[in-house]
Amino acid sequence: MIRYFGFLIILVSVVSLWGCKEESQENQFVREGIVAEVSDAHVFIYEEQPGIDRILTKEEVTSKSIQSSSFGFDEQISNIEVGDKVKVWYDALDTSSPSSGHGTKIELIKRP
Repeated sequence: MIRYFGFLIILVSVVSLWGCKEESQENQFVREGIVAEVSDAHVFIYEEQPGIDRILTKEEVTSKSIQSSSFGFDEQISNIEVGDKVKVWYDALDTSSPSSGHGTKIELIKRP
């Protein structure tokens, strides 16, 4: 019986890790999204929504409970604008709604 539970725990752990959508590289994770708000060292992104072509505001994103994240960076963010699709690397993220974390790198994927 103990062997069965041990096997079950290992199986669930492997499936959980395998099912993660976020990429891991050198203890960092990646999240993609649309920029709803950007300032000197802060960016708020939300998950792209099928069927919605316009750029949503931060207030619209939070009121509609769309998956979103807020990232603070140690350095100033440049060349990123509201509406851009970006990829954010981060090393820490809390589980609040919206989630917030520490960004380590941001990359522009495409402009609207």
